Amino acid sequence: MEKYNQIYIQKLSTSSVKERYLLISEGKYYEASSSVVQLLVCLQEKDTKEEAIIAYIGQSRNLFTPRQIEELIDRCIVPILENTEKKKRSFIYERELFSAASIDRFTDIFRFLFYKNLMIPFIIIVLSLDIYFFYATENLLAINSSINAYTIVGLLVFMLLSSLLHEVGHASACKFFSVHHGQIGFGLYLNFPVLYTEVTEVWRLRRWQRCVVNIAGVYFQMYIAFVLLLFFFLTGSDIIRYMLLLINFGFILTLNPFFKFDGYWIASDMLGVPNLRKRSQELLVYFFKSIGRKSQREKPYLLQVNCLGRYGLIVYSIVVNLFMGYYFFYILPRFVISFIHSFPEEMNQLVLYLSNNMTPSFALLRNMAMQLLLLILMGIFVFNLVRALLGYAGKKQK
Repeated sequence: MEKYNQIYIQKLSTSSVKERYLLISEGKYYEASSSVVQLLVCLQEKDTKEEAIIAYIGQSRNLFTPRQIEELIDRCIVPILENTEKKKRSFIYERELFSAASIDRFTDIFRFLFYKNLMIPFIIIVLSLDIYFFYATENLLAINSSINAYTIVGLLVFMLLSSLLHEVGHASACKFFSVHHGQIGFGLYLNFPVLYTEVTEVWRLRRWQRCVVNIAGVYFQMYIAFVLLLFFFLTGSDIIRYMLLLINFGFILTLNPFFKFDGYWIASDMLGVPNLRKRSQELLVYFFKSIGRKSQREKPYLLQVNCLGRYGLIVYSIVVNLFMGYYFFYILPRFVISFIHSFPEEMNQLVLYLSNNMTPSFALLRNMAMQLLLLILMGIFVFNLVRALLGYAGKKQK
């Protein structure tokens, strides 16, 4: 039937022992099992739904009734055609900064950087120099007393430009592998302000290619780090040291597999498990229900992957859930307590400075601004979380 031919079918590269597929319709991507794909192929090849259902029942050796097949079509295939499934938002807030067309010329220029004979040796060289920087630099974390507001602004501009190059890296990798990249935008993830690149089409690629796209942002920033390392070894400049520390902090944050940054997607592709966070939560629910001896219809996705990846997935599931618990139940509450204790005193100091016609110290203004910014971001996150929970509770009642 013609309408079902609007859905494009492609194999999805995963570590699952069972074949998984991508269903692509109007720029949206859906993961599907082989049974759903088999049914969709019948619908695409036959002239009527009734003929397709009869053909599918024959292929499945009469395991299903026509009514069950109808329900499967309504649940798994019709929503794709009608495009009724809401796009899941990765960010609390997002806005486009640069369109795909505006960055296209740069991605064309930089695509050559992904040839392995260039990429792998360069990464090894930069990592070696970076390790030496941390090993050999005296007073590595010392902050010079001469630092001022202009220095801070300069470092912030450097971070912004470095982040933009990071996103161009992701887009350039897409161009290298001949898949479309989207826009570069700004978003709020949890309570982190971030830049992002729309690279949904990477799901068409093989796992190792997706890994290259995900590491591409850090790889591009390594070119900045390489230049900075050379200048630092020649001059020993404190400003360059600050820049190197910032860019390395960015590497650590970006490659963190616990939040949905590049490290998370790299872990997802290396383990061969799409929607890794959701799958890890399924595993915990399965274990808790098993302890309570509750009956379960099927094993979670993570227990259907090959034996080699299974243990790594179980370890990831445990560690990531422990980390998220630590972040939400220790780090954030500790920040709130610290804010309650310190902010009134800092506000007092600010009032004293202003009442005596004195300029407040830069350190005081910096501390207050950072605390207020984090509090606002945390408030936005909590507000959206509560709204989502209320919406979920409302659906349950219906």
